[in-house]
Amino acid sequence: MTSSSPSPVRWTARAALLIAVCLSLAWTAPAQAQRRRRDESDVTPKSSPRFLGAFREVVARPRQSTVQIRCEGKDVALGTVVGADGWILTKASELHGKPQVHLADDRTLEARIVGVHEEYDLALLKVDARGLKPIEWQDSKVATAGTWLATPGLGAEPLAVGVVSVATRKLPPSSMSAAPTGGFLGISMEAADDGVQITQVLPGSAAAKAGLKVKDLIVTVQGKEVDDPEQVIKVLRKTRPGDLVPLHIKREDEELDLEVKLGKWPALGRADFQNRLGSELSERRTGFPSILQHDTVLKPSECGGPVVTLSGKAVGINIARAGRTESYAIPAEVVQSLIAELKSGKLAPKAGKSE
Repeated sequence: MTSSSPSPVRWTARAALLIAVCLSLAWTAPAQAQRRRRDESDVTPKSSPRFLGAFREVVARPRQSTVQIRCEGKDVALGTVVGADGWILTKASELHGKPQVHLADDRTLEARIVGVHEEYDLALLKVDARGLKPIEWQDSKVATAGTWLATPGLGAEPLAVGVVSVATRKLPPSSMSAAPTGGFLGISMEAADDGVQITQVLPGSAAAKAGLKVKDLIVTVQGKEVDDPEQVIKVLRKTRPGDLVPLHIKREDEELDLEVKLGKWPALGRADFQNRLGSELSERRTGFPSILQHDTVLKPSECGGPVVTLSGKAVGINIARAGRTESYAIPAEVVQSLIAELKSGKLAPKAGKSE
C-alpha cells in the first residue's frame, strides 16, 4: 500500500497548487459575487464546483472509507469505516430507528449497533461485509489553525472544504452542554477533591432557584457519588424538564440535601439565532470532552464521516455542526483510543436502541 502513497515532495507541490487555486478563486469571488442574483447569495467560493474539484484527488482514497447511514429510509449521517470486516463509526444521536449502511460500492446493508460512547456521541456499527477499506488516520496535532480540511462523501468530489479554526483542545464540562433534549440544570463545573465543584450558576436557572451557589461541592447525584463532571452530565442526559434530581452538596462547613426541579432548555437567544443563519445545527452539538474546530459548512446529516487533510488521512470524525462558522470533529487519536472499548460490549446500547 505504501507504494501507491504520494511522496512528501509530490504532496508539497500538490498542496501548493491547491492553495494557488484556492487563492485564485478567492480573488475572483468579489467580481463574480457582483454578477450573482440575490437568491444565489448563499453560494460561496468554497462551495463552488470549481473549488471542490481542486480537492478531488485529496478525497479519492478516504471516500472509499466513507458510507451513508440511513434510518427509516432517510439519510441521517455519514459513517467511517474502521475495520475491513464491517466495523463503522458514526454519530450516535442521529440514529433514530434501525440503521442501514450504504457503501461506496453501492451496496446497502442492515447494521447492528454494537456500542455507544455517550460523551463523544459516537456509535459503532457492524455490517455483514468483508474487504472494506478502513480509513487511514493521522494525529490531529498536524492540523494547526489554518490547515486545509476536506470532508469526503460518496462522490468523487468532497462534500465541503474548510480550514481549522482552533486546534484540538479539551473543553470544560458544563451541565449547560449536556444535551438539548434533557432537563436543564444551568451550571458549569470542574473536578475537585471529594466531588464536583460548581464554577458557574446561570441566573434564573433550575440550579439558581434551588439555591445552588458557585463553589458548592456536589457529592452525590440521585444517591450516587460523583467525582467527575461527566458523571453529572450523564445523569442529566437521561432526564426531562420537570424531573426532580436530589443532590447532596458541601458548602464550606455545611452539608445540604437539595432537590432540584429541572427546567426547560432556554429559548434561542440572539447568538443562537445568528448561528442558525449559516445552516441547520446538529441536535447534539456540545458536551464533547475534546474537539477539533473548523469552519467547514456541513449539514447535521453530513456528520459522522471523516475529515481529512491534504494528505487524504483523517485527523478526526465530524461530530457536529455547532454554529454559523463552527463545525466540530472528534480528534483522530481520541477516536482510535475508543474503538476497542466500543467493540468490547461494555458500551452496548440500551434495550430498544438496536436489535
